[in-house]
Amino acid sequence: MKFIHAADLHIDSPLRGLEAYQGAPVDRVRHATRDALSRLVQLCLDEQAAFLIVAGDLFDHDWKDFNTALYVVSQFQILDRAGIPIFAIRGNHDSREEMTLKVPWPGQFHLFDHKHAETQLLEQHRVAVHGMSFAQRHVKENLVPRYPAPIPGYFNIGILHTNATGNEEHATYAPCSVKELVDKGYDYWALGHVHEYQVLNESNCHVVYSGNTQGRHIRETGAKGCVVVTVECGEIESAKFVSTDVMRWMHLKLTLESEQRLEDLYTLVQHRVRSELDAADGRLLGVRLEIRGACAAHRELTGDVARQEAETALRAHVGEISDDVWLEKIKWYTRHPIDRDGLREGQDLLGELLRQIDRLSDDESQAKEFAACLQPLIEKTQGELLAGRDDDDHSEKLFDFESPTQLREWLKAAEGLLLNQLTRDE
Repeated sequence: MKFIHAADLHIDSPLRGLEAYQGAPVDRVRHATRDALSRLVQLCLDEQAAFLIVAGDLFDHDWKDFNTALYVVSQFQILDRAGIPIFAIRGNHDSREEMTLKVPWPGQFHLFDHKHAETQLLEQHRVAVHGMSFAQRHVKENLVPRYPAPIPGYFNIGILHTNATGNEEHATYAPCSVKELVDKGYDYWALGHVHEYQVLNESNCHVVYSGNTQGRHIRETGAKGCVVVTVECGEIESAKFVSTDVMRWMHLKLTLESEQRLEDLYTLVQHRVRSELDAADGRLLGVRLEIRGACAAHRELTGDVARQEAETALRAHVGEISDDVWLEKIKWYTRHPIDRDGLREGQDLLGELLRQIDRLSDDESQAKEFAACLQPLIEKTQGELLAGRDDDDHSEKLFDFESPTQLREWLKAAEGLLLNQLTRDE
């Protein structure tokens, strides 16, 4: 017997502001969560799965019309006609409180109750599936004690939406420990909420996060999918991760050497993108490019116009390769290719300038004093920057001039510009 464990499908996740990204393949990105669901359904058919588990957050939010729900229903009807039941719970995004509209689910779709934990039996396979939905978005209670005891003679599966590891990237909903899950006595815990595939325990009881079926933004990099579990004679024979994503997000980090210029960067990017495309197996790649290093190219990037020209050239070079790559953003962390430490020790104007920049960067109190000196400029600049905005809330800070981190970033940028000018002839 096989079953498939999926979670966090977030169908039609809104991806706000996507149109503002240069060259964004808007339709392909927006349809990615739906296409990943189609792949999940096809995988259930190909693997002849006995049933499908969805461990919460099938939907990202309540919908404005029924198109989102109807698409999901149409996909689950395919499984229904094939005799493959679906067992689902609500998570924090699609809790009973969040979702207001009723869905015409197919006959073999079971949504677990949000008032108490319940059990569904599959007598043909001697499987007991235990689950409980979220009643509201913010569930702070440990739900594990409310789950029933395992049924002797059955393969017991618990479905739970939880932050069992205290993952800081996800809210702490329905908190519990791995030990509590193992001690419950189930054979398999199908977890949702954390968007990365993780095996928390294998001995005696498998405790597994399947991750989400499709990465939704640049912070959700790498392969996304589900877990195909094979059970023989009441024991887990295998539990393997299978990708379902149609678009894959990645960070591409390149470090330039001291003599490398922009033309070298363009060649290097094309080479790496071709390599990543080969590994992506036909998927759309959403790439955030980060360029680092003390390099000659840094001199060619002085000023906003030069940097914009370089970014345009990079996008053009990538576009020559394939339509299946989108440069989501380009981040520059290059430095001047000179002996900064040597210059810093000099007793000339440049040495004193670098030492003063270091003092401002390292000493938070001095950074705050520096920010205070800039206050008149801050007020003038803030007003000018906000003047062209469409929104009515001009009280919102566009930049936090009092942030030590932001001041350090600006000091680095200013240092680079000054070094370019003051060492132009070197």
